[in-house]
Amino acid sequence: MNNWHSFLQLQAPSFLGGHSISFDEASFNYTADLEGCSYFSPLVHLGAILVEGSDARKFLQGQVTCDLNELSQDNSICGACCNPKGRTLVNFQLHEIDDQKLLVVMHHSLVISMKDELSKYAAFFKVQLVDVSDAYIFFGIASNYAITKDKAPFSCSTFHYNDGRILAVCTLEQAESQWLELKGSSSPIGTDSWRLLDIQSGLALLQEETSGIFIPQMLNLDYLNAISFKKGCYTGQEIVARMKYLGTLKRRMYRVAITDAASLCTGMPCCFPGTEQSVGSVISAAYAGNDTHQLLLVLTDDAANKTQLTIGSGNIKEIEYLSLPYIK
Repeated sequence: MNNWHSFLQLQAPSFLGGHSISFDEASFNYTADLEGCSYFSPLVHLGAILVEGSDARKFLQGQVTCDLNELSQDNSICGACCNPKGRTLVNFQLHEIDDQKLLVVMHHSLVISMKDELSKYAAFFKVQLVDVSDAYIFFGIASNYAITKDKAPFSCSTFHYNDGRILAVCTLEQAESQWLELKGSSSPIGTDSWRLLDIQSGLALLQEETSGIFIPQMLNLDYLNAISFKKGCYTGQEIVARMKYLGTLKRRMYRVAITDAASLCTGMPCCFPGTEQSVGSVISAAYAGNDTHQLLLVLTDDAANKTQLTIGSGNIKEIEYLSLPYIK
């Protein structure tokens, strides 16, 4: 346990040095607008790989779905990395520290496997891949006011979500002072609350249980400017492009609400009641108050028309389909 984890234990006794934290958020209004409210969350569930070297941009350009020509220190971008069959191994936020240092931020459970996967191709480039999950600290900010570098001077960069939230990156050495600055104007929220905000914005975050299953469009990454169809070749590009121009997408990600839910876990299969054939998977789930959970599910077209599904081992009596902000 590093000094940052020890510091977090003093702020939230529920944090035991793992990858989830809570701040006893019984009073957190899950359904309210953020107007008049400001929240921040230490994103302990994230990790990162540093791609460092003179070929860093060239190397990643041939491995990821996004176009690195859009990346700068003032403009972080999101993207994904696929296997040769076009299945998404990881989705991420990409930050430029300087010309030769790129930070790939992802779910902590995928850092080791992605470092190994990228290492297969790194030998042909002047790059090094380093797991820096313990060297950088990530904060999520959901606020009713615009945060600028003058108001919150982060040491690296910020990623601005379409819903107005911010993913901020700072060094381990600056984490405590950054916490104190944010605490002065915002209330801390935990991992599950931040996950709910991701779900409400329709943002998937793949982890170990859901890696290597879906093509990027099934996760709605085409709506989030995470796929470039003009940049040229990258691993899995032929499959991804064929789906856009020639194929028919048979599965998509949906946001739903359910009540009276048993334990829900990422990767749980979805089936029609009374059958064992999978028609979808749970990407993410979070408690939304009033005995309700919200979920992101990747479902077949047939399943998306049903109001009853079996998720895991429990029969869900009623499924309410909710809107996604980027699909009109």
